[in-house]
Amino acid sequence: MTREPNLDDLTTLLGQCLGRIDERAYRLQQNDDADDLDAPDVLEQEAATLQELVSSLIERNEAPQPCDLNRIVHRAITSCLAELGTPIVVRQHLADNLPLIACQAGQLAFATQRALMIAVGRLDAGGELLVTTRAEEDSVLLEIESRGGLGDHHLQERAETLCDFVASFGGNCRMARDERNNLLVVIELLQVSAFDDR
Repeated sequence: MTREPNLDDLTTLLGQCLGRIDERAYRLQQNDDADDLDAPDVLEQEAATLQELVSSLIERNEAPQPCDLNRIVHRAITSCLAELGTPIVVRQHLADNLPLIACQAGQLAFATQRALMIAVGRLDAGGELLVTTRAEEDSVLLEIESRGGLGDHHLQERAETLCDFVASFGGNCRMARDERNNLLVVIELLQVSAFDDR
């Protein structure tokens, strides 16, 4: 009998899968002569694995449950850095006594993992990743900033996909880039008390 994976295991698997997809997509962007002929098949396999993982995470909880954002962020950062393989500077400012969030833990883990992969995937060695969590009125905010990154021709599409996913479980996501090509991702989520009052 196989053991049912817990949230931490599934989050780690998500990070590995996303890392492989991002790495392959980056190589495709760099190879205009399409010399990586097996890339579409590999991406399709990884996308199928990713879909299975997301489905598994979502099925674990049918109703929103209180989630600890800081715990999920810590796990996601660890997983992303393990996949990255590039030395970067990571600064974390995680608020103490952060209110719990009303959503499925699997959905929050996937959104956090995806936002981090978008941010770190564009960093060169020595780039800086700043991750902040904080409470604001009825919301809890996750802010991810990557400094010293490269351009990403597919950032708009990736941003839209992430924003749509976060909206699907009642959150709000926005992404912005400045003139120095620094990237800011902000995910806003309802606190449990605010969700219960709706």
